[in-house]
Amino acid sequence: MLCAAAPLFCALAQPAPRIKARVVSFDGKELRLDPISDSSTGGAARPASLPGGPFTVSVLPQTRYAVTAPAKLSDVKEGDYAGAAVSESDGRLTAQEVFVYPPGLAGTGEGRFAEGGRTMVNGKVTKISSSGFSLGYRGAAESGGICMGRAGPPAIASALSCNGAADIGVPKGAPVMALSMGNADLVSPGAVVTVSLARDPQGGYVTPGLVIQKPANVENPAPSP
Repeated sequence: MLCAAAPLFCALAQPAPRIKARVVSFDGKELRLDPISDSSTGGAARPASLPGGPFTVSVLPQTRYAVTAPAKLSDVKEGDYAGAAVSESDGRLTAQEVFVYPPGLAGTGEGRFAEGGRTMVNGKVTKISSSGFSLGYRGAAESGGICMGRAGPPAIASALSCNGAADIGVPKGAPVMALSMGNADLVSPGAVVTVSLARDPQGGYVTPGLVIQKPANVENPAPSP
């Protein structure tokens, strides 16, 4: 009933796939983007469902803009909304990148899910340790005893939704980025952005939010071999 009456609302409310791209042009209403491979994923192929070449995405009045800035692991505090791109070995999660989100983005992309050839975990920081931190998060459903997937908005959450926890080790050399809220003025040709994508009722792309990326800080760089 709700989706029949407001299909755009439902499209924006669904967990949105993301793509990394370079801005070709932006007129305040439409972004022209050229997808790029993320070197941090080893150039892994993007999902087939996402654009493989230049494409256009519309922004909306409710589109949220964020910008990255260098940070340190010591900036992560209990109660923060944070996340990490992780690798997994023998059940242990190791951060490749760490993200500290502003309060205005709390709940965005929450869950534990595959993206760009790696696993993302986003949630509330429940514990800080000398080797990393722990996250509590909402996911879509249990899989193999682990809460997986992107959490849906509480208003339309599935009966299969779950609560999970993840202990994440952060090695020396892992980049740390803090995100802050920005605006459309920060988007310019040549900028590298990570864009969340949804479909509008006509089949075009719209974005509920995007991140303008800057180089991440590396805390306690790993020694050279």
